[in-house]
Amino acid sequence: MVQQQGNVQQGFSTLLENGYGYERPRRGQLCRATILSVDENEVIVDLGCKRDGIVPRTDLERLEDAYLDNLQVGESVPVCVLNVSGRQGDLVVSLDQGLAQQDWLLAEDLLESGEIGQAEVIHTNRGGIIVQFGRLRGFVPNSHLIATSQGARGERLNHAKSELLGQTLPLQVIEVDQQRRRLVLSQRFAKKHMRQKLLAELTEGEVRTGIVRNLAEFGAFVDLGGLDGLIHVSELDWKHVNHHDEVLSVGDEVEVYVLKVDRQRERVGLSRKRLLPDPWPRVTEGLQADQVVEGKVTNVAGFGIFVDLGEGVEGLVHTSEIPDGDWASLEPGSPITVRVLRVNRWRRRISLSLKGIPAMMPLTKVEAPPVLTDVG
Repeated sequence: MVQQQGNVQQGFSTLLENGYGYERPRRGQLCRATILSVDENEVIVDLGCKRDGIVPRTDLERLEDAYLDNLQVGESVPVCVLNVSGRQGDLVVSLDQGLAQQDWLLAEDLLESGEIGQAEVIHTNRGGIIVQFGRLRGFVPNSHLIATSQGARGERLNHAKSELLGQTLPLQVIEVDQQRRRLVLSQRFAKKHMRQKLLAELTEGEVRTGIVRNLAEFGAFVDLGGLDGLIHVSELDWKHVNHHDEVLSVGDEVEVYVLKVDRQRERVGLSRKRLLPDPWPRVTEGLQADQVVEGKVTNVAGFGIFVDLGEGVEGLVHTSEIPDGDWASLEPGSPITVRVLRVNRWRRRISLSLKGIPAMMPLTKVEAPPVLTDVG
């Protein structure tokens, strides 16, 4: 009978220990704990299990005084389990070792949340790059570098990796194994995550700051923080831009106005000139029909000549307004005298003419290009 009662009591104790999803802490396990009390001799913490944890005085003496002075009840701290059978059944834990290993907790939090962390590239090897993640070293495989997704292989890949040395990269944690001390991260996944997040956040009409990453004939690509947007050449400046380096250079920080967000195609249209003073009202304020003004040729097209009347405000001399259908032998940048036909302020268009101008500069007769369209 006594033996039966003993078996029942032992079974009940086992049920208390193992039931309801209870996991007994393991020696060496890193845990997140909440401070319950603080005094000179010990700190008591709640590990979320059946027994409180005790940080002994010997462990507290290893910590900096400034850190100890700022410990508050209710604060969350990392601790490492030292002994699972301490005095009075309490768990003995180390705050000192927990702080030394808290980066593992951060890595696990990032793995669970999918959020982006940052780490500095300190070394490269054949398989990828090594990064410093707090006190830990993490590994980014070649297959998870942006360079490989852009087609870099062999020597190009090695060069791309060496260029990353010393840089702090946004990275996504994809594997955490404390026992094997294995931390794996991805640059490629981080960029995709940042791109999708930014696409969801961007709204048309807002102003953002970015870095010019590339220049093309049709415009400038600006990195908004993981997502590139395009400033079309027509949106670089109010004035006519012949070469991009007149306005921007790769690496420049620039404020941009978000014109359009196409989430389906993952494209963002940007403008620089929308954030600059609009010269149109000032330049056209005194313009009247039949007024003769000076300008500068910006472009010669099949349907006429575009003329800059000042500060990038352009008007058009249609081919029909060139005397006797002659074609002007003028090149972009050439000065020209024109007569104002009309100013359409609503459509922001200025129609000009080379007819009826006293002492008009002589024009050389050349074969006119075919008329494509009328934009006047």
